Amino acid sequence: MRASIISQTNIESFRMSRQRAQMNQKQPPLRLLSLDGGGVRGYSMIMILQELMIKLFVEMHGRAPRKEEVPKPCDHFDLIGGTATGGLIAILIGRLRLDLETCKEVYVKMSKKVFETDKTIAGLPYRKTLFKASKLEEAIRDVVRETSMRDGEETVNMFIDPKSSVAQIRRAQASSSFAEPPDGNRSSLRTGPSRALQWGNENALLYDSKEGCKTFLTAVYKGSDESSSPALLRTYDSAHGRSLSAHCTIWEAGRATCANYPAFKYIQIGQDRFLDEGSGRYSPVAQVLEEALVHEWPGREVGVLISIGSGKSPEGLEVRKEPSAIKSATPFGRLIEAREKHRARVVDCEDIHQEILEGLHRTGVQKENYFRLNVEVGVADFGMNEWSRLTEISNCTRKYLGRQDVQMMNNSAASKLAEIGRSSSKGRLSLGVLNRELPDLPNEAFDSDSEEDEEVAKHFEELNRIKMKIRA
Repeated sequence: MRASIISQTNIESFRMSRQRAQMNQKQPPLRLLSLDGGGVRGYSMIMILQELMIKLFVEMHGRAPRKEEVPKPCDHFDLIGGTATGGLIAILIGRLRLDLETCKEVYVKMSKKVFETDKTIAGLPYRKTLFKASKLEEAIRDVVRETSMRDGEETVNMFIDPKSSVAQIRRAQASSSFAEPPDGNRSSLRTGPSRALQWGNENALLYDSKEGCKTFLTAVYKGSDESSSPALLRTYDSAHGRSLSAHCTIWEAGRATCANYPAFKYIQIGQDRFLDEGSGRYSPVAQVLEEALVHEWPGREVGVLISIGSGKSPEGLEVRKEPSAIKSATPFGRLIEAREKHRARVVDCEDIHQEILEGLHRTGVQKENYFRLNVEVGVADFGMNEWSRLTEISNCTRKYLGRQDVQMMNNSAASKLAEIGRSSSKGRLSLGVLNRELPDLPNEAFDSDSEEDEEVAKHFEELNRIKMKIRA
């Protein structure tokens, strides 16, 4: 039997963390984002998030944003966690720091590339898996290469066709060369001493050396059962849990979070092999809570927790959660089983939401700070590979976002995000002003031996100590 989501989040750990970390309560409240899995239906999640960011801009500036002014999620969340499709979106908005309009364009291109060619003849699968893992790998590599121009670790957020004249000019400007890493498996870009722009580092590491929004993806170790905890593939250093290989790339992490049978085959990263054979769950909201409140910021208040789903199934829909041995024995049966598993996990996401909602008070998170956004009946009926129906997915999402209750929820979440953003900005601005206006004080005040001069010297020393504390 699957363990409840509340026990997975280890409520006792939440209590202990709050007791031993009172200092974190003085910092701004946390802003957390959880993204479900769901195949091509992830396009709906990007649209929901974009609507939220537009409302955030209106809250902060009192007017509608221009296209280029829509805030980026990486600037307004402290932690983003995603699973499967949600993991890929987390990479785009968290690790690559893309704006949401670019994210939509990239997502459509990725979905088409991965799902337009499946391993079926007349709708029947002829291989053990339904889709080519190599296509998914290639799609992620393309995204990393096409959406990043890097100066050191800086990422410029724009989508550029690699065949365009702009891309050719930028490649001509780059002064990078290929070097073979110690393991001999992949090529990586090595910058020259001029630190000129690099174009197309498709093997960029998952680890992000820049401070800011922390991002993780969940993946399932091959052979796991329903009581096993998922692996967290992080873009940041963590004192909790063992880390993946330091050479783990973005595309490898993307493949790992999407490695679920029978859609894709397993992937091995270092000594770890990842494949979800049915034990994983599509919602990472429990892991987001645990990672934030137990491991990264113990004792700190949560100001906003937003969980975005990829679509609800119709109420009362009967979904088989147990695989059928008879179905698994035939190619057509495997295809039906895959669809049933996919739909079952969509239903499971709402079960997780209800469990989190019921046990939220035990984590210290206020109910009014938790928001669940998930498109109603319609989107859940789309299969994971039906990329050609993105227009219908978009229409379902627009209809959902137009509902009055959803608009009220979005407005409330945006208001809380804006309030936290304003308080954080004021704190950073005040500290910056102090640092700029603090004078450089002399190290030695006077050479005289008089008591008065010694007293003045002591005051200068004390002022210097205060100045160093502020600048630290």
